[in-house]
Amino acid sequence: MGEQEVENTRERLLRAATAVFAECGFEAATVREICSRAGANIAAVNYHFGDKRNLYASIFDRVFEAVRAYRTPFLPRSEPPEQRLAIYVRAFFEELYYCEEDQREAGDIAAIYLMEMARPTEALDHIVQAYIAADAEELQDIVTAMLGPDAEPEVVLNCASSIAGQVLYYYHAQPLIARLHPEVPAIRERVDALVDHVVRFSLAGVSSFKQGSNG
Repeated sequence: MGEQEVENTRERLLRAATAVFAECGFEAATVREICSRAGANIAAVNYHFGDKRNLYASIFDRVFEAVRAYRTPFLPRSEPPEQRLAIYVRAFFEELYYCEEDQREAGDIAAIYLMEMARPTEALDHIVQAYIAADAEELQDIVTAMLGPDAEPEVVLNCASSIAGQVLYYYHAQPLIARLHPEVPAIRERVDALVDHVVRFSLAGVSSFKQGSNG
């Protein structure tokens, strides 16, 4: 088996697994069904990934590695926190919509994320440690820079959570938003406007927590 053929088989398995896990969930998904959809031998999962659990985790690695190569890089800590926040929010939106050219796959990935939130597997620990923790620390560092070094940790955490929550709402509630406001363009068609809104809204919100702002 040539190197290109090996890579093609691996990619087909990842794509097939994304669809099957999205439809069935981790426990109900079978290696046989994944291999069948990928047009691969039943032993292919073990050969390329070791087992079903590693295949499942590899889906997230594939997604996050792709978005890390695509999204706008964060600004260094030496830059003003307001500018760092704007770049952070843009990168967050870019990460969520990186696979917009494949609507079906984007929906499957979103479904898998939601299932992880409802019924976490060991994969969630891997995702948090490998990818999400560093981004969460970056956002909290930005908020701290805006509030000042004496800001209460709970206030910093809540502000950071509120900022991230805005972006995640637009992502996870897309079907709901489309039905409530059918006259509004799809979210992926107005990302620039949403980035601007979230940044402005967040700056005003964080500013209200600055020491002395309440009189």
